[in-house]
Amino acid sequence: MNGFRLVLRALVTGPGRRRPIRALLPVVGVAIGVAAVAAIHHANRSVIESFRESARAVAGRSDLVVVGARGVPLDAIERLRFLWRIGSFAPLVSGSAVLDDGTGEVVSILGTDYGAEGAVRDMRLVAPATGAERARLLSSGTVLLPISFASRHGFRIGSRVPLSSGGVRTQVTVGGLLALSGLARAAGGDMLVTDLFTAGRLVGKSGFVDRVDVVLDAGVSADAARREIARRLPPGLSVEPAGRAAVEAGRMARAFRFNLNALGSLTLLVGMFLVANAVSISVLRRRPEIATLRSLGTSRASIFTAFAVEGLAVGAAGTLAGEVGGLVLARIALSAVSGTVSSVYAPAAKISAAGFGAPVLAAAAAGALSSFLAVLLPAVEATRVSPAPAMRPGSAEQVRRRRLWPRAAGAALALVFAAVLSRAKPVAGFPYFGFAAVALVVVALALVSPIAVRAGAESTRLLLARIFGPAGRLATAFFGGSLARNAVAVTALAMALGMTLAMITTVASMRETVRTWVESSLRADVWVRPASGRAGAVVGDLPAEVVPFLQSVPGVAAVDPIRVREASDASGRALTVGASDFRVLARAGGAPLLDGRDSRKTAEAARRDREVLVSEPYARRFGASRGDIASLQTPKGLRSFRIAGVYRDFTSDRGTVLLDRSLYLDLFGDTRVTSAGILAREGIWPDDLRRRIRAAVHGRFAVDVTTNRELRRQVLRIFDHTFAVTRALEGIAVVVAVLGIANALVASAVERRRSFGLLRALGATRRQIRSAVLLEALLAGGVATVAAVAAGAAFAALLIGVINPQSFGWSFVPRVPIGRLAAAAAFVLLASLAAGLVPGRIAAATDPAAALSEE
Repeated sequence: MNGFRLVLRALVTGPGRRRPIRALLPVVGVAIGVAAVAAIHHANRSVIESFRESARAVAGRSDLVVVGARGVPLDAIERLRFLWRIGSFAPLVSGSAVLDDGTGEVVSILGTDYGAEGAVRDMRLVAPATGAERARLLSSGTVLLPISFASRHGFRIGSRVPLSSGGVRTQVTVGGLLALSGLARAAGGDMLVTDLFTAGRLVGKSGFVDRVDVVLDAGVSADAARREIARRLPPGLSVEPAGRAAVEAGRMARAFRFNLNALGSLTLLVGMFLVANAVSISVLRRRPEIATLRSLGTSRASIFTAFAVEGLAVGAAGTLAGEVGGLVLARIALSAVSGTVSSVYAPAAKISAAGFGAPVLAAAAAGALSSFLAVLLPAVEATRVSPAPAMRPGSAEQVRRRRLWPRAAGAALALVFAAVLSRAKPVAGFPYFGFAAVALVVVALALVSPIAVRAGAESTRLLLARIFGPAGRLATAFFGGSLARNAVAVTALAMALGMTLAMITTVASMRETVRTWVESSLRADVWVRPASGRAGAVVGDLPAEVVPFLQSVPGVAAVDPIRVREASDASGRALTVGASDFRVLARAGGAPLLDGRDSRKTAEAARRDREVLVSEPYARRFGASRGDIASLQTPKGLRSFRIAGVYRDFTSDRGTVLLDRSLYLDLFGDTRVTSAGILAREGIWPDDLRRRIRAAVHGRFAVDVTTNRELRRQVLRIFDHTFAVTRALEGIAVVVAVLGIANALVASAVERRRSFGLLRALGATRRQIRSAVLLEALLAGGVATVAAVAAGAAFAALLIGVINPQSFGWSFVPRVPIGRLAAAAAFVLLASLAAGLVPGRIAAATDPAAALSEE
């Protein structure tokens, strides 16, 4: 043990104490990566736990749930009375509204049967206290509020709560206060609980409930009860396990969360290269010491263990620092991710911070594992140091030069396997093979980096010598003479920059495709939707009478009442069903078809033949195409339709089946409207028509009226907000990678002290040496940029052609934003040049006499 301590002191702790700054750089890299992973993991876990907590609060103790394509009609509940002999049941109505008190806050509305509720869900009333006062809760228009919600908004018993719900403005009376437990925990406590009939009136579901929760007595077989319930239910209704809602909640935005985790891991991967770089540099610098220890009888295992301890210590220090940084970043990431989820997936969602324990453990495991993997190769390299050759300068580089061609073959093989994996289908809706292909591109990049370093040095030797003279010749000699060290730094920077360039290209392609889609699909001049407050998405729906009312406004040529709701196919798989007036679609266009056919003629034929259109995500998810059959569960039972066409759509990644409104009304009997697109008469400007509609609806409907131009801007604003987190992660990865350049150059400056001393003794000036080091830094950045362009092209091809279509079901037209890509590359070149400032100063300050006297 004492012998190993001496080895550890000679190879690790001693050099670390003498040069703490160089030891600190990889720690910073790992810390930033761990912080990013912890923050993103915490944000994603908060999203999924909030959804599941809300689903569990609503489900309560239920064993089974009865649901329907449109909901469960109240008269169908009579068929379930037999359940009182083997258990109990409670119906539930759910919806959302906007608090019309100036805050614009979105709240959930839950309607329940107070008499049956206790058997299914916990609901503890804390006020009023007396039975006589509680009897007033049965009055129509009376609601219960969680104490925290009431306190935040200044409501008390008897207060009037203004709401915009179901397209109209109304008020309800606070009749009681609930403890924040059980049902009151749904939607994060931002909710109103009321009776079934009041809730039905508020959210436009009179005569229906959303679900009926069933609790069975102990010893009753759930399978037998399920079969009996299914036998008694009319067509259009079904019974399913109570846990399905929680499972669906867990799947909410899962592709979005999965991709964020992948991007967060990119930063940690760059940190992993920094650890490998630091340990590799340690091995290179300490080859004479290793040779001496080996000559004195030190075993290979002791050498390996010493460098493994160094790498693991760097990983442990970086992990601890990263966990602290993760606590700070977690709040920022949670705000960004929850904002995207609320804007895109669930407007009424209330995302609260989950515990930080699991993210801490996950990030710690990721940091420790990445550090351990990063240290393996350099530590093995240290065990292969032979005593005699290691004393010769440049011996490490000679070893690396002999291995360049096998690296080229390995890189080519990795790219071939990446191409093969890119053709594989997703697994359970996730592009696992696509991400594996990205990892193989990273492997190929790491293998080819030494070749790129040598090629960069040789190809620029004459040019730099002609422009900068001796400093240029020294720079190419320095850069090409340190293949092992510079290759790791170039790999880290090229990988980070390559992924950044790929994301810039991918996001630009997505944004341009979405912009084109918005222009081609949102053809109405004015859009009317329920008042949404501060929510970005649609909240609730509109009553049927809004359609003839809008048609009567002067200047309106046509109204397209659009309906969007959840549905399922024959196998119970969740999807979205939409309804639109195909006559308006045939007149104005919209729903751009992927095969380029005229959507007007297709919509006209689909209306005539009672066919449907399906979105691109539906086609990918269900393997459907034009001419195939799409199935839907409807209140009249299972129905099948021929697919008239597949249209481009970015509103839902679950897939949408679009019906003509007349067909939808016939099957679902649902006259409510999600939003309405309005065509202006010839000669009427959209802004003028918007003013007319606003004046007409004032005091009658609670709606938002926007022009086509405003709606397009809103869509693109939501899009930009969605990718704000990814841009931050890309920037962090690039900054961490630039630290790797600085680390390699500082190590080079220290290691080449004798060379610098000899050059100074032979007449080289401080300025020439400083310039040579700066040019070496610029060479590193330039070679990394060239490699990043090639890697970025591969990354972008995989993101646009494989990962995004398999994750979300959306395809995009590639677009290369030359200006932004050039700006990113220029930033990296400047940052690389800046990274050479300190190493250049160290090199220029070398004292010739002292350096030449060192052994």
